[in-house]
Amino acid sequence: MEKQETDALVKPDMQAVLSRTHLSVELHAFLLPVFEAISNAMDSIETRFGNESASKGEIQIRFQDANDPHKILISITDNGIGLTDDNYQSFKTPFSGYKLKEKGRGFGRFIAFKIFSRVMYSSRYKFFAKDLTRTFRFDIREKQEFIYFDGEPDFKGEGLCVEYNQPLLPWYELIKSMSAAAIMDEIGNHFLPYFLYRWLPKITIQFNDNPIKDITAYFKGIFVQYDKGEIVTEIDGEAETLTYSLARLPKRKAFKNHCLLFAAADRIVGFPRDLTNILGQPHFIDDKNERYIVIAVVHGEAFEKRLNDARTSIDLSPKVVETIVSQICNAIQTKERTQIDKIKTEQSSGLNEALRENPILRLGLKGKTIAEYVATRPNNWKAEEFVSDLAILRFRASNDLTREIAAAANDPEDYDKKLAKLVKEVDEGQKEALAEYVIHRKNIIALVESSRRYVSDGKVGTEDRIHELVFRRFHDNSNTGYFQHNLWLIDDALAFLPYISSDRSLHGKGRKLGDKVSDLIFFDDSMILGDEEGTTVTIVEFKKPSRDDYVFGNAKNDPVMQVIETLEQATAAGGLTKSDGAHLSFAGVVRRFAFVIADLTPSLVRVLKKHDFKNDWNPKIWVKYRDNESIFIQVLGYETLIESAKKRNQAFFSVLLGE
Repeated sequence: MEKQETDALVKPDMQAVLSRTHLSVELHAFLLPVFEAISNAMDSIETRFGNESASKGEIQIRFQDANDPHKILISITDNGIGLTDDNYQSFKTPFSGYKLKEKGRGFGRFIAFKIFSRVMYSSRYKFFAKDLTRTFRFDIREKQEFIYFDGEPDFKGEGLCVEYNQPLLPWYELIKSMSAAAIMDEIGNHFLPYFLYRWLPKITIQFNDNPIKDITAYFKGIFVQYDKGEIVTEIDGEAETLTYSLARLPKRKAFKNHCLLFAAADRIVGFPRDLTNILGQPHFIDDKNERYIVIAVVHGEAFEKRLNDARTSIDLSPKVVETIVSQICNAIQTKERTQIDKIKTEQSSGLNEALRENPILRLGLKGKTIAEYVATRPNNWKAEEFVSDLAILRFRASNDLTREIAAAANDPEDYDKKLAKLVKEVDEGQKEALAEYVIHRKNIIALVESSRRYVSDGKVGTEDRIHELVFRRFHDNSNTGYFQHNLWLIDDALAFLPYISSDRSLHGKGRKLGDKVSDLIFFDDSMILGDEEGTTVTIVEFKKPSRDDYVFGNAKNDPVMQVIETLEQATAAGGLTKSDGAHLSFAGVVRRFAFVIADLTPSLVRVLKKHDFKNDWNPKIWVKYRDNESIFIQVLGYETLIESAKKRNQAFFSVLLGE
């Protein structure tokens, strides 16, 4: 066999690469080829005009038959250096070194084939003093990807025109509903970094035969940097310096709330991170009583290194993203101190009103003023969150008070003085508030007991009545306060988990075919366990009292299979959407627990035994850890639910109600 001296790489199979690139069918994705053409045009203009690029450069965008998928033609024309021999050679080379040097990936021109089936290039360029042209159709599905045409470009002078048409079928409906305003907003938003800290040529856009609009002039008055700075964040074990720019924008359709944007290769990458929950309000109000939002754009070399080839996302862990979000919010709060003070004043006023109704909770302040306490808590908290937090602090403060009393009793020195001080901390208002809440709990237990009994027509009441008592259906704790539910019936600890949802879909919208909707679902980020990469998801399923038609292995009639399928779907969804639109993502290991609350009728017991449930430690509670699904399930009857709730509250009933 003849010895082989050398060999060469086979060129990349770009169709295969594209097949692994996913685009959602939405306007931003549809415009990715346009963004790419504009970006390349700016590079070409800068090469030709240098420092005069902003004043001499021009990019013209045209949408003809903009809402007709059969006729639409999109063109982007610039007056840059054109498709010279060097540029053309780079164009023919996927992932070229030249593009990497220019913060590109050499992949952008291929993304067009995820949306359009026809792409045309026409260019006029200088070779020494001679004007040359290059016009061709580019198609990666052909064996010879370049199909050349004669003729001059439709524009005058040097430059390049890119045309896209013949969109693929999945984009037809989107094209029919596109609006000129939405397209302009997407282009302006995508190139926001250029407005804030770089330069822009004159960019115009025309839809059909409507008047030409100047995008650059329009957005220059909106996207204005008012502050900038640096943050240092650890990424993959290294301290990375990132630069941020802040801009104040009038609240508008494109930007409805404060948000953080990541930038790489001088354009916005990915979707905005909503900062409402941390800043406390979706928008601020200025001295003229007009609404505005704060946009933060973060960029840095660390992002350039982690930008994917399609330039649609940056490879950052959720923990790093959250750290950056926190640092940027701190910078915004420092700059917007007046607005944050307004929020804190409103929070203090709301909490003061809540404490008038629940004076017992003042003990949780532990000597702080309301303003001092509120200053240490999140900006988005409402009175309900403060009340829940103070309930925990009051419990801890009560334990501290108990220890102080015990210490005073054992210390004869200044006993009377210490005792007088402690007595002041247990006033009549606190005792009255506690008695009122204990009566409420006693009445709720009585209502649950009555809901299990036969109603007037001789039928057993439905589980919905009990469900409503425990937590209102179709609500979550974004719109349900601590004193508006009775989760203590199941377990007092459940009331303090970060997120609780009742009879709502995981995606937060109307129920769709195939959705598994749990009666109650609880989300916990597991930070109390010291695990920053974990999530706990717990669901509760209520079954009709006295029901006795359960069947093993059928999800409709087997509650064990039902909770397993619901938890599997929740895990696969990767998170939950709250009623206020915020999304909670499941991170790392997802621990899964389930409660089934149903009368232990013969058919249910048979089903539990077939699933190998045990009730050794308590004959009234059946338990099973499902190894295959990693789910821990408890099944208990309504009788046990009521009995346990009575036991947990019996001390209160005895002391305050004389029972």
